[in-house]
Amino acid sequence: MDGVSDYWARLIRALRQREHLTQQALGELLGVDQTSISRWERGCDPPAFSQRQRIRDLYRRHAGNRQDQVTRARVRNAFWPSSLVGPGAVFIEINTRALSEIGLTLTDLRGRTIYGLFGPQVDDVTERWEHTGIFDGELAMTISLNRIDRPDGPVFVKTLDTPHFTSDGDIWCLCEIQRISEAEHTRLMTEFGCVNFSLPFDALPA
Repeated sequence: MDGVSDYWARLIRALRQREHLTQQALGELLGVDQTSISRWERGCDPPAFSQRQRIRDLYRRHAGNRQDQVTRARVRNAFWPSSLVGPGAVFIEINTRALSEIGLTLTDLRGRTIYGLFGPQVDDVTERWEHTGIFDGELAMTISLNRIDRPDGPVFVKTLDTPHFTSDGDIWCLCEIQRISEAEHTRLMTEFGCVNFSLPFDALPA
């Protein structure tokens, strides 16, 4: 069983258990026969690309607004600098530790977009980040490297971003933020080959 097949096998089993579906019932929802579901669950092969988004949609459909509220509360009360960002790079939540980490004196950025707040370099990285596909549901995570120019000197920041699928079918990004040294920024730029690193769900290790 390869990593891709194992990922889908686990996801489909979890979906069926949570929704109390037989293989036959899930197959009917997806427009495939029971034997296809069985093969996917045993890791014989992964679902076709045309089925993968439908499976993810079913998995997140009943997550409920309660889970969205929990995610927002998690960001507000996290022990590490973090934010929750929606499409358009709009802040949904950001905690005080994140504001301090990036050197901002603003107290509340909710409803404001990243664009225009930190300078053209961050705008460029953010635009590239949005185009990675993080808000399309195909990426398990991204890492972005930013340089924020301030009057007292540049601040270098790394963010680890993972998607949260909301009850409304939207995708928010949970962003963990860390200030890094210029040397670390340069090293990671060399390692990634650019300012953004992306890991698709299909590339997750077993």
